[in-house]
Amino acid sequence: MSSEYVLDSGSALGREQLDHLDELLDAPTKQVIGTATAQPGQRCLEIGAGSGALSRWLAERTGPAGEVIAVDRETTHLHAPGARVLRHDINDGIPVEGTFDVIVARLVLMHLARRREILAELAAALAPGGWLVVGDQLLDRTRPVAAPTESDAVLFRSVIETTVDQVGRPGGIDYTWANALDGELVVAGLSEIDTFEFTRIARGGTAGCLLYGNYVAQVESSLRALGVAAADLDDFQRLMRDPAFRAWTATFVCTRGRKPAAS
Repeated sequence: MSSEYVLDSGSALGREQLDHLDELLDAPTKQVIGTATAQPGQRCLEIGAGSGALSRWLAERTGPAGEVIAVDRETTHLHAPGARVLRHDINDGIPVEGTFDVIVARLVLMHLARRREILAELAAALAPGGWLVVGDQLLDRTRPVAAPTESDAVLFRSVIETTVDQVGRPGGIDYTWANALDGELVVAGLSEIDTFEFTRIARGGTAGCLLYGNYVAQVESSLRALGVAAADLDDFQRLMRDPAFRAWTATFVCTRGRKPAAS
């Protein structure tokens, strides 16, 4: 398997990361998938299935006559009764044959160097009339809305920007890729394309801020090697639990497109 990933979803911190992401992103992802897709009897594929929460929902929607395949390179925390779980890295291709009525890839492509090629492969794996749903994050707001002190605001911005610019980007994460999703689905030959953005202001101690803290904790050794002081990292984690602190979550951009029906 490829080692192309900065974050490790198989660790204890990875489990917490998946929980926070499910709380923040499951509702908007389901909204984009919509009521007209994932119908009884359909075949669905989720790439980067994480905890399995979305695959479980897809399995409930498609019922016993349908099929849901949940794929992730790390399946330690993937629990998806009703779905077929496969441990596989999408860098190595789609692990099963045939076409799908629904394919979902959430917070996957932004981490991969071959993101455009993989998106094209996913689009090609759609059945005529099938839907591809792709979601990734923009980290476009690093200034907090409110902080207990000005030094806390400066600390937040410094730690986040160091994490993004000196750990995430060099590790292959593209924090701007989500802006291209709408056009990339056009290039992939899909139609009926819709793109939605979701963000919110999170208080310290809630999922949005705890997710920031989780990401920083997962790369703490890299940040320490870059010269970020241990005391500053401790203060950052304190701030992410402080209800007096408020910040925008990363913007979740979710796009859906449909493969034209056979003529």
